[in-house]
Amino acid sequence: QETPDSVVEPSFCGSYTESEPTCMMHHQRPKKMVAFEGALTGRRFLGCPMQQDVGVKCGVVEWVDGPWPEILQRCLTRIWDMYHEQNLGRVKDKQAHEKEVAKLKKEIDFLSNNYS
Repeated sequence: QETPDSVVEPSFCGSYTESEPTCMMHHQRPKKMVAFEGALTGRRFLGCPMQQDVGVKCGVVEWVDGPWPEILQRCLTRIWDMYHEQNLGRVKDKQAHEKEVAKLKKEIDFLSNNYS
């Protein structure tokens, strides 16, 4: 299973010290992680210790926590959807602002050349 985005949780972090399970692809002890994405938010898991930019991540080795109750999953999903909607709105505002700034810079350059 693909590794979800995760967040550092001081009470559950570091390398897993038991001999089992190990990462199937890299045969290394998994890293303790806490999911921070969608309906998985807050679930603890043992994940591939390899950094994504170093090589292939094989994902979740084993979930420590069971699935959240259905109602909590729906609530978490809705909260994340609201977050992404807000973020998308800000991205669109930024793009519109950048277009307007570029237009004004062109106009300033044009007026500056005509004034000279």
